[in-house]
Amino acid sequence: MLFKVRGRTQQTVIPDAKPLSLKRSVFLRMLLISFAAVLVFYAMGMTINIIGIHNVRNDMQTALQTHAEYVANQLDGEFDRLKFFVMETISDKQLLRFAISHDILSDWERLSYIRNLSSQEYMIKRSSTLVDSVQIMFPGLGKSIITEPSQYVDLNDDQWDRLLAKTERGKVTITEWEGQIWLLMPRYDVNRPLLTVAISISSDALSAWLERLSNSQTYAIFLSREDHSALSEYIKGESPQEAKSGSGKDRLEAEAPLVSAPFVVNEHSYINKALAPFVLYRAILWGLTLIALGLLTAYMLFYRHSILRPLNDLFDSMRNVERDGRYRIEASGNSDYDDIYAQFNHMVDHLEQLSSQLYEEKYRVQKAELKQLQMQIDPHFLYNSLYMIYRIAQNEGNESIATLSLNLSNYYRYITKMPEQIVPLRNEIQHVRNYLEIQRIRFEPRIHVEIEDLPNEIADEMIPSLIIQPIVENAFQHGVKDVEKDGLVRLHYEVEAVHFSVIVSDNSGKMDDEKVRKLWEQVTDPDSPDSSALSNLYRRLTLYEGTGHELELKCVDGGLTAILRFRRRGAGDANTADR
Repeated sequence: MLFKVRGRTQQTVIPDAKPLSLKRSVFLRMLLISFAAVLVFYAMGMTINIIGIHNVRNDMQTALQTHAEYVANQLDGEFDRLKFFVMETISDKQLLRFAISHDILSDWERLSYIRNLSSQEYMIKRSSTLVDSVQIMFPGLGKSIITEPSQYVDLNDDQWDRLLAKTERGKVTITEWEGQIWLLMPRYDVNRPLLTVAISISSDALSAWLERLSNSQTYAIFLSREDHSALSEYIKGESPQEAKSGSGKDRLEAEAPLVSAPFVVNEHSYINKALAPFVLYRAILWGLTLIALGLLTAYMLFYRHSILRPLNDLFDSMRNVERDGRYRIEASGNSDYDDIYAQFNHMVDHLEQLSSQLYEEKYRVQKAELKQLQMQIDPHFLYNSLYMIYRIAQNEGNESIATLSLNLSNYYRYITKMPEQIVPLRNEIQHVRNYLEIQRIRFEPRIHVEIEDLPNEIADEMIPSLIIQPIVENAFQHGVKDVEKDGLVRLHYEVEAVHFSVIVSDNSGKMDDEKVRKLWEQVTDPDSPDSSALSNLYRRLTLYEGTGHELELKCVDGGLTAILRFRRRGAGDANTADR
């Protein structure tokens, strides 16, 4: 577990860009948010408009399809009724008697039959506006009875052959020939056709019938063949080509096949008129959106000029106060802000006074605390050392008296006569050697001291005075002081390109990661009454800003290892390198 403190404080870097300027301001964010809000409402309106158009289109398509099916059903019903007339006519006994006994009838009887049959044809024609003519053809006689005008004429052999080819025996056939729709049903005598009843429907009559069935939405109705070619049609206003192509209009189409005939009802409708309110709504929505954006832009410009610009001036003044220490902001003529500017100027005057007082007070406190920390020496060490000198001189007469006296003299001379706060590393290490030599004589043979030779490359590096001795003192006082044998205090170094470290470790066997953590909390607590060597050292490090000094504590093999890391001279800016 590792704990570290850096002997410097982080400085807040103020960016050069103005937080309230146009590029990075709340003005730009508010402008974007406001535009986004307007666009959201516009998007909602457009979505509703699109959904409305879609629903109208679907409803009109459904209505058009329903109407096309209605027209097809009506036409199927008309064809079914005409089929009934054809079947009823071809089953008429009078017609059959005329076809069989034609040759033996007198002229008067023949004329009577023809008149009666013509009357039946005329009734069929009058039963539907679609019927153009009704014919009864007698191929064996080479004659046919037709309406409009009612006459008994020679049979058109070519017409007969073509129509007969389209019929099916025993059924009413609906077919198309020469632009007309025909309902045909032949009657056979054994294997030869005896007669045929034919009803023709004209294209003009069918177009008029389709027109009567159209509604206000219908633009065109076509009765088409199976290949989609128009057989009959009703179109409003335009040519068939324009109606089929749509002429660029928004066109709907529906189709419904007939059940009784091989034809399809096609119906076309345009939705321009139905969509006119939606188009008007969209134009109004665009206009309101542009008006809203214009008003919003004008408001934002007013907001920037009347609110953000004075705030920018105020912020600039704050930055200048921080940089230069003294700055005044002039009245802007805006009564809403002039009182704030006056209060700001009053605050700057007060801050100048406080800053001057704080600087002087901090200088005095720092100087006094450094002085006090340098002079904090354990008095028990002095008493014990003097007592040891007395005992050695009384009992042994050993040369250790001279060694101890010399180290003790150098020790006190260093801490009492050294006025500098920054000293070369060689001087600090020599002072630590004096201290360790005294402790070695005091605790030998229970405690051993190992001091690595100081590397020449870092001997002249400058460090705070009395910064290493408190760590060595802690190793004795709280580490190996009470061990019965084989105690060890070791001092060695690590040299890197940017840093060098002084490492003090002991083998007390009293430490673990949890104890190191609690020790660190106690050392770094500013409210702690503890005045141990490590606490004093920590407080001193916090007073040195920007030096890159670091203190690390960790547990190694049950002992405490303290690492003091210093930044080498010429290694670059400490703040930058430590990031």
